[in-house]
Amino acid sequence: MIQGKKDKSSLKERRKNSRQTGKNEQRYYIRIDVSVPTILSIRKKDAVEKIKAYVKNVSASGMMIHLDKKLLTGVETSIDMHAPDTLNPIHCNGKVVRVIAADKPGKYSCGIIFTRIEEDNKNTFLKFLCDTIYRSGEK
Repeated sequence: MIQGKKDKSSLKERRKNSRQTGKNEQRYYIRIDVSVPTILSIRKKDAVEKIKAYVKNVSASGMMIHLDKKLLTGVETSIDMHAPDTLNPIHCNGKVVRVIAADKPGKYSCGIIFTRIEEDNKNTFLKFLCDTIYRSGEK
Protein backbone atom coordinates (compact mmCIF):
# COMPACT_ATOMS: atom_id res chain seq x y z
CA MET A 1 0.00 0.00 0.00
CA ILE A 2 1.35 3.44 -0.91
CA GLN A 3 0.10 5.87 1.69
CA GLY A 4 1.76 8.17 4.14
CA LYS A 5 0.36 9.21 7.49
CA LYS A 6 -1.15 12.35 6.00
CA ASP A 7 -2.86 10.34 3.23
CA LYS A 8 -4.37 7.92 5.75
CA SER A 9 -5.81 10.76 7.81
CA SER A 10 -7.19 12.47 4.71
CA LEU A 11 -8.76 9.15 3.66
CA LYS A 12 -10.38 8.87 7.09
CA GLU A 13 -11.60 12.45 6.77
CA ARG A 14 -13.05 11.79 3.29
CA ARG A 15 -14.83 8.68 4.56
CA LYS A 16 -16.22 10.64 7.52
CA ASN A 17 -17.45 13.35 5.15
CA SER A 18 -18.90 10.73 2.82
CA ARG A 19 -20.96 9.28 5.68
CA GLN A 20 -22.29 12.76 6.42
CA THR A 21 -23.14 13.51 2.78
CA GLY A 22 -24.32 10.00 1.93
CA LYS A 23 -21.61 9.50 -0.73
CA ASN A 24 -19.48 6.38 -0.51
CA GLU A 25 -15.67 6.89 -0.62
CA GLN A 26 -14.07 3.79 -2.09
CA ARG A 27 -10.45 4.89 -2.67
CA TYR A 28 -7.78 3.03 -0.75
CA TYR A 29 -4.70 4.26 -2.63
CA ILE A 30 -3.47 7.69 -3.65
CA ARG A 31 -3.97 8.66 -7.28
CA ILE A 32 -1.19 10.13 -9.34
CA ASP A 33 -1.93 12.37 -12.33
CA VAL A 34 -0.25 11.17 -15.52
CA SER A 35 -0.73 11.35 -19.27
CA VAL A 36 0.12 7.95 -20.71
CA PRO A 37 -1.12 6.51 -24.02
CA THR A 38 -3.00 3.26 -23.61
CA ILE A 39 -4.68 0.69 -25.81
CA LEU A 40 -7.76 -1.12 -24.50
CA SER A 41 -8.70 -4.44 -26.10
CA ILE A 42 -12.29 -5.51 -25.66
CA ARG A 43 -13.48 -8.91 -26.83
CA LYS A 44 -16.71 -8.80 -28.83
CA LYS A 45 -18.12 -12.12 -30.02
CA ASP A 46 -15.59 -13.25 -32.66
CA ALA A 47 -13.41 -10.12 -32.74
CA VAL A 48 -11.35 -7.87 -30.51
CA GLU A 49 -11.98 -4.12 -30.59
CA LYS A 50 -8.92 -1.96 -29.91
CA ILE A 51 -9.55 1.50 -28.45
CA LYS A 52 -6.97 4.26 -28.03
CA ALA A 53 -7.12 6.11 -24.71
CA TYR A 54 -5.01 8.21 -22.34
CA VAL A 55 -4.52 7.51 -18.67
CA LYS A 56 -5.50 10.59 -16.62
CA ASN A 57 -4.49 9.19 -13.23
CA VAL A 58 -3.30 5.89 -11.86
CA SER A 59 -3.09 4.16 -8.50
CA ALA A 60 -2.05 0.75 -7.23
CA SER A 61 -5.59 -0.53 -7.80
CA GLY A 62 -6.79 1.14 -10.97
CA MET A 63 -6.82 4.13 -13.28
CA MET A 64 -8.97 6.83 -14.84
CA ILE A 65 -8.75 7.08 -18.63
CA HIS A 66 -9.98 9.52 -21.28
CA LEU A 67 -11.32 8.16 -24.54
CA ASP A 68 -13.59 8.93 -27.50
CA LYS A 69 -15.92 5.98 -27.01
CA LYS A 70 -18.50 5.28 -24.34
CA LEU A 71 -17.91 1.99 -22.55
CA LEU A 72 -20.41 0.18 -20.37
CA THR A 73 -19.86 -0.41 -16.67
CA GLY A 74 -18.79 -4.00 -16.08
CA VAL A 75 -16.93 -4.38 -19.39
CA GLU A 76 -13.71 -6.37 -18.97
CA THR A 77 -10.70 -5.19 -20.92
CA SER A 78 -7.11 -6.02 -21.64
CA ILE A 79 -4.86 -2.95 -21.19
CA ASP A 80 -1.52 -2.06 -22.78
CA MET A 81 -0.18 1.02 -20.99
CA HIS A 82 2.76 2.67 -22.77
CA ALA A 83 4.57 4.07 -19.74
CA PRO A 84 7.60 6.31 -20.24
CA ASP A 85 11.04 4.70 -19.96
CA THR A 86 9.71 1.20 -20.68
CA LEU A 87 10.61 -0.85 -23.74
CA ASN A 88 7.30 -2.70 -23.86
CA PRO A 89 3.83 -1.70 -22.72
CA ILE A 90 2.66 -2.74 -19.27
CA HIS A 91 0.02 -5.39 -19.86
CA CYS A 92 -2.81 -5.90 -17.38
CA ASN A 93 -6.52 -6.67 -17.24
CA GLY A 94 -9.22 -4.48 -15.81
CA LYS A 95 -12.92 -3.90 -15.42
CA VAL A 96 -14.81 -0.67 -16.10
CA VAL A 97 -16.40 0.48 -12.84
CA ARG A 98 -17.36 4.06 -13.72
CA VAL A 99 -18.20 6.02 -16.89
CA ILE A 100 -18.54 9.80 -17.01
CA ALA A 101 -19.41 11.97 -20.01
CA ALA A 102 -16.78 14.70 -20.41
CA ASP A 103 -17.41 18.37 -21.15
CA LYS A 104 -16.86 17.86 -24.87
CA PRO A 105 -19.39 15.83 -26.88
CA GLY A 106 -18.19 12.31 -27.70
CA LYS A 107 -15.52 12.33 -24.96
CA TYR A 108 -15.66 10.11 -21.87
CA SER A 109 -13.73 9.30 -18.72
CA CYS A 110 -13.76 5.75 -17.39
CA GLY A 111 -12.65 4.38 -14.06
CA ILE A 112 -11.02 0.98 -14.43
CA ILE A 113 -10.09 -1.31 -11.57
CA PHE A 114 -7.17 -3.67 -12.17
CA THR A 115 -8.19 -7.32 -12.01
CA ARG A 116 -4.81 -8.77 -12.99
CA ILE A 117 -1.32 -7.49 -13.76
CA GLU A 118 0.76 -10.03 -15.62
CA GLU A 119 3.55 -11.47 -13.50
CA ASP A 120 6.38 -10.24 -15.72
CA ASN A 121 4.86 -6.71 -15.69
CA LYS A 122 4.44 -6.25 -11.92
CA ASN A 123 7.94 -4.85 -11.35
CA THR A 124 7.67 -2.58 -14.39
CA PHE A 125 4.31 -1.26 -13.17
CA LEU A 126 5.64 -0.73 -9.64
CA LYS A 127 8.69 1.14 -10.96
CA PHE A 128 6.44 3.31 -13.16
CA LEU A 129 4.17 4.07 -10.19
CA CYS A 130 7.08 4.90 -7.85
CA ASP A 131 8.85 7.04 -10.46
CA THR A 132 5.62 8.93 -11.13
CA ILE A 133 5.08 9.57 -7.41
CA TYR A 134 8.69 10.74 -7.07
CA ARG A 135 8.38 13.13 -10.04
CA SER A 136 5.09 14.52 -8.72
CA GLY A 137 6.89 15.51 -5.51
CA GLU A 138 9.48 17.52 -7.44
CA LYS A 139 6.93 20.06 -8.73
